[in-house]
Amino acid sequence: MFDYKYKVVKNECETTYGSICVKNIVFEPEEIEKVLPDIVLEDDNLKHMFAEENLNRRNKQNIYRRFVPKSGITTDLDSFIEDNIRTNKSFYSFLAEGILGLIFRDMYSYQLAKGIIAVEDTLADSHTGVDACMYNLEQNLIVLGEAKFYESFDGGIKQIIKDFVNNSIKNKLESLQTKVETCEDAYRIVIKNLAIGEYDEITVDQFMGQKITFAGFVLHSETDVSQYGNSDFYDKYSVSVEQLVNNVRDSLSHDDIEGDYEIILVHLPIKDKKNLIHKMVEASRAKLTSM
Repeated sequence: MFDYKYKVVKNECETTYGSICVKNIVFEPEEIEKVLPDIVLEDDNLKHMFAEENLNRRNKQNIYRRFVPKSGITTDLDSFIEDNIRTNKSFYSFLAEGILGLIFRDMYSYQLAKGIIAVEDTLADSHTGVDACMYNLEQNLIVLGEAKFYESFDGGIKQIIKDFVNNSIKNKLESLQTKVETCEDAYRIVIKNLAIGEYDEITVDQFMGQKITFAGFVLHSETDVSQYGNSDFYDKYSVSVEQLVNNVRDSLSHDDIEGDYEIILVHLPIKDKKNLIHKMVEASRAKLTSM
């Protein structure tokens, strides 16, 4: 479903960049925007994002409602969306978090440690921890994901890089326990990788000594995608594993952390953030009405 349109590997900084496309869909923001609601709301994808195997009527209703404003809207939908985007950069960011899981599932076969999207959250909720914890059994790999839904690629990618190399890694891991403790398989994987009996006994130092991929994803508005194929497009967003390691060591006050890290930064252009949110709300309402 999702794949690289353009992929740029910077071996010297152990970072991979890429523009994501939807297979069999023209790589144009408007065309991508049109198909995303159907992709997100497809049953198998909902199961993946919400870690829900049983999509019975009640579960589906709860999931569809997750994409719709919970409180009564006093203005029209477009005004409601515009007001929230203006006052909260993180508004509807859970959509990017959900798509992040689908993208890395499709491209790298990563499994989620827990459903990315929580049914009980509101449209405006944001989290201080990692947006997704994923893993790959064959590679014995843990993946920490960060996702942003911004009106510009520039703003989103710079924030993710800041999260990786400037912000405290400790803060990013605070929510890790709750993201894995309700999933037996992923819980076992994390424990097995660390050779520790209980999660509560795991130190952040031990966790960061593993093989970890730091995966960033930006869902963003765009009108011109022609520059994405240029080999030097990502040069101004340079980030290296060396910077990441230095931040980990500074955050943990340990100079001997020797994790095996890599960075993957990808993005998906849509025509307009407001329009996509509107489409998601209307598509979810239509699903509820048809039940």
